[in-house]
Amino acid sequence: MPRSLQIATDTAARRVIRCFAYARISEDREGAHLATERQLDDIRQLAEQLSTPAVEYRIVKVFEDNDLSAYSGKPRPDYKDMLARLRNDEADCVLAWHTDRLHRSPVELEEYIDVCSPRTIDTRTVKAGHLDLSTATGRMIARQLGVQARYEVERMIERSKRARDQKASHGEYSGGPRPFGYEADGVTPRTLECPRCHQEGPDGFTMRRKCEECEAVGRFTRDLVCQGCDARDALRVDFVCDECRVPAEFAEGSEASAVHPALEAVVVGASLSGTAKGWAGQGFVSSRGKTPDVNQVRTILMRPRNAGLLQHRGQIAGRGDWMALTDEGTWRSAMAVLEDPSRYTSGTNVRKYLGSNIYECGECGTAKLTGFPRPVSRKKKTGKQPVGRAGDKEPAYRCENGCVVRDGQSLDDYVLLHFFRRLQEKDASEIGAQRSEPGVDVAQVRKDMRQARADLDKLAAALGRNEMDMQEWRIASGEARKRLHAAEDQMKDAVAANPVAELLAADDPVKVWNDVFDLSRRRAAVDYVMRVRVGKARPGRQPDGSYFDTSTIRIGWK
Repeated sequence: MPRSLQIATDTAARRVIRCFAYARISEDREGAHLATERQLDDIRQLAEQLSTPAVEYRIVKVFEDNDLSAYSGKPRPDYKDMLARLRNDEADCVLAWHTDRLHRSPVELEEYIDVCSPRTIDTRTVKAGHLDLSTATGRMIARQLGVQARYEVERMIERSKRARDQKASHGEYSGGPRPFGYEADGVTPRTLECPRCHQEGPDGFTMRRKCEECEAVGRFTRDLVCQGCDARDALRVDFVCDECRVPAEFAEGSEASAVHPALEAVVVGASLSGTAKGWAGQGFVSSRGKTPDVNQVRTILMRPRNAGLLQHRGQIAGRGDWMALTDEGTWRSAMAVLEDPSRYTSGTNVRKYLGSNIYECGECGTAKLTGFPRPVSRKKKTGKQPVGRAGDKEPAYRCENGCVVRDGQSLDDYVLLHFFRRLQEKDASEIGAQRSEPGVDVAQVRKDMRQARADLDKLAAALGRNEMDMQEWRIASGEARKRLHAAEDQMKDAVAANPVAELLAADDPVKVWNDVFDLSRRRAAVDYVMRVRVGKARPGRQPDGSYFDTSTIRIGWK
């Protein structure tokens, strides 16, 4: 028989085992799929080793779940797809690097057994060998491996929690993706700059710890207790230039310099979408190299670490051993705004008009005007023809009770005309002056917060020494928590919001209005300064030759 015919006959007689290859990695911070690629290389080698002249283990499809843990319970799309295809008898064998790549949950293991056992689907792994789930022995081994994997995960979680608890007690950064505004160490702001020699960090600067109570420098225990006055939660961290020995500042245009203005903007009524657009324009990206969207900006601004506070297990646990990007008063004031339930908007009630729910009805005296788009009338008299096309819309305002309907653009223009005239008056600097003082002694409030936290620590220690029972501890700690929450609420009012302050300080307030203020800040400014009451319009041409009646619009100043 010719050799070529012999080879063809042998190939035709070779039995093919259809194989699914599955790979998974729990965490892939780089997003390069390198770990799963290494698993798949080993799996391909395993398929070659299993193949014989009579049997070929052929990989017909590869399934890969990247950056997904089998223990977390999050859906694994490729794993679910693989099970569905196994139920449809599309494969005879599953190849994996180890059984813990397939499952670490007993529930998932039992589901996998229910799929593979009645179909006599083999499971072969690089590290754990062959599992024959069609036999009681094979299923027992699979379950034992699953229990062992579960045990290892739970032990790892316990060790990780203990390590984080220890770091929290020392005020240390517990690791993770690089926080916005900081270098990878989570401590050094990005970017430091010396105001004298203009050297930029992170190199060339030394961290300095200072006590807010006694002004002692560098005298803190590992638990961040001042050795000079025994004060807790009194740590203030900054950096000093090694050459000039002067405190460092944040470089203009850096991530660290962007956080405080963004928080101040929230306090005065700016929208997070405006902040997100501004950050995108400055080229800011997250630790994963992506431009922060609105939700990510909100998450960034709400982090207690911005105010130098340590968050542990969802609670503020004291001061962190890093430099703050803003003061605690500004941060808590911004949190009061961001956590306000009335701030959340849906697609049907997002503000689109300057005066919605700000302008008042001058007819009924009780309702507000709301903005809405109304069809353009082609017969509308404006002195110019034609007026729009069929189907066009124009902004308008109407009373909630139906008393008044007015042209939106003309009304806004009239209001803004008076608004900017007010800013140009001699006493414009006095706008909001009486409301800008919050009347909060920030230093005293901080002292009250430190004392309340210290009392909670002492009560917890007393409970641990069995010096009080649980009921006594609950009563005593409840009072301390009330004092702490009262102080935190006071701190939220520490920063007075004057939405027009930036306009008053600007050389060209109209340019700032157009280029810097988004709609939310414009609305806040108008609402802060003016009271606009709008009545019914007189029909026809007005004495000034226009068709917009201003005689029934009353503007007052707050």
